[in-house]
Amino acid sequence: MVTQNIRTLTPNESQLLNTLAGDGHIIFTVQEARATLGAQESQTGQLLHRLTRKRWLFRLERGKYLIVPLEAGMKGLYTVHEFIVAAHLVTPYMIAYASALTFHGLTEQTSTVIFVATTHRRRNVTIPELGLRYRFVTLSEEHFFGFQETLIETQPVIITDPARTLIDALDRPEYCGGIAEAAKGLWRYMRMLGTDTPLSLNASLEQLTQYATRLGNRTVFKRLGYLSELQNLPVDHYLERWHSEISMGMSDLDPQAGPHGDYNTRWRLRINVTPHSLLEWVGH
Repeated sequence: MVTQNIRTLTPNESQLLNTLAGDGHIIFTVQEARATLGAQESQTGQLLHRLTRKRWLFRLERGKYLIVPLEAGMKGLYTVHEFIVAAHLVTPYMIAYASALTFHGLTEQTSTVIFVATTHRRRNVTIPELGLRYRFVTLSEEHFFGFQETLIETQPVIITDPARTLIDALDRPEYCGGIAEAAKGLWRYMRMLGTDTPLSLNASLEQLTQYATRLGNRTVFKRLGYLSELQNLPVDHYLERWHSEISMGMSDLDPQAGPHGDYNTRWRLRINVTPHSLLEWVGH
């Protein structure tokens, strides 16, 4: 019996895939395919449909396709890094919150959701076939800052830098696994800096301060100061500087923990998560 190889390619199909791959594309749009082929819209659509049926392509969403490489085998089974897909779902973007916290080693927890910050409103995206779920958080243009470019599987990806990631965790702990994960992230951030390079330490604390100021949420300073004191972190004179930036009203330490707990008058916080809960990860 002869088994048909459904992953064979016609000349046009081979030209498209080879050209796109040669240009460094892992993911491409219908418009890019049409420009590569010099073909009409209907012809391009038919070709992309055939390549998808043969499992040379995977349709991420309308008008966007993932190239399935040769090493995926006859069945076309392939996984791609979730950050690479995110880079093609919205512009501008930056991987943020829990996803960035894990990437930078500020937590060991992993989230089943990939968090993406952008200045545009975008519906959340689920790609069941790849097991991917994306949550988009809309920021104003003035709050879209503090990111870096990194290479993942040879592809450039934009992600919040460690300082912005930490400030985001203090700003929106609900997007980062809770305030305990923010506390852990702060401790690990300070540990990464070490104590042998005071200039680097001061520069990093200054960056945290500037980022918190630009973000404009004074509760960030409350949580930053309280958690630094709780963990006895070497932040020196920055404690009083952060204290001078807090607002007069009372805020919740954890916005999701509910209206209970004692008040810390120094940092004007309702401590609705026990210190034990914040520090129980130490020693694990």
